[in-house]
Amino acid sequence: MHYFFGYIDQDTNHLIIENDEAHHCAIVLRLKKGDIIGVLIANAHHTQDNHIVFIAELLDVHKKRCIAIIKEKRFFQKPSITVHLVVSPPKNNERLEWLVEKSVELQATSILFIKSERCIRKNINIDRLKNIALAAAKQSINPILPEIMEFPNFQTLLLHISISPALYLLPHCDISDKKLNFDIEFIQQIQQKNCKNIYVFIGPEGDWSKNEIDTMLSQLNPIFEIQLGGTRLRTETAAIYILSVLRGIS
Repeated sequence: MHYFFGYIDQDTNHLIIENDEAHHCAIVLRLKKGDIIGVLIANAHHTQDNHIVFIAELLDVHKKRCIAIIKEKRFFQKPSITVHLVVSPPKNNERLEWLVEKSVELQATSILFIKSERCIRKNINIDRLKNIALAAAKQSINPILPEIMEFPNFQTLLLHISISPALYLLPHCDISDKKLNFDIEFIQQIQQKNCKNIYVFIGPEGDWSKNEIDTMLSQLNPIFEIQLGGTRLRTETAAIYILSVLRGIS
C-alpha cells in the first residue's frame, strides 16, 4: 500500500491530497478510483490527529488533487519524549541526507542545523532535506514530520530553543571532569526526571570549539556533558546512536 501526506476536509470529512503528493499518486504511481491508500496528516505533530494513520479509498484521482474516503483509522503511539537534534552538518552530502532519513525513521521532532565555528560545509539545501524527510516518513509510516531549520549562529538558535522547558545533552571530545557516560545509569536518571523535551547537540568534524561548549554550558540549564563510549563517532553516527537510545525509553 502506498502512503501520502494530506489533510482532512472539514466539510466533507474526506481526505485531500494535493500538489506534489497528488502528482505522485496520479501520474507516477497511476493509482485510480477505488484503490486503497494510506494517508498521514501533514504537519501531524501540530494537530490532534498526530496519532492516527488513515486507510482510505480513492474517490477521485487528478494530478493536482486527489480525494479519498476514510475506511479505517489506525492509531499511532506517540513517543513520550520529544527529541530535537541540533547538528552542525557534515561536509559529505550522502552522510547528511542519511542522517536526516534515519532521524525521521526514529521520530525526531526537529532537526536544527547550526553553522558552527569548525563547520566545513558552506550551504545546506533545506528543501531537498525536507523532501528526503517526507519520503522517509511515508516509507516508515511515521506521521511525525520533523521541523527542519537552519540557524546562522548560536544566539539565534538559543533564542529559538529556549521557549519551553527542556533537558540538554552535549556530547563532545574535550576533556572534562563533569562528563557523564551515556549508559544505563544515565538513562535511568533521565527517566526519573520525567523529562518530556530533550535537545541533543551534535558537533561537526573537528567537534565543538571551546567557546561554543562554554556558551552552551552557561546559557542552557539543565545541560549534561556526555561521553559516548570509548571511540570517537562521526557526526551522523553520534546523532543516530543517541536518538536510538532515547527512543528505546519513550
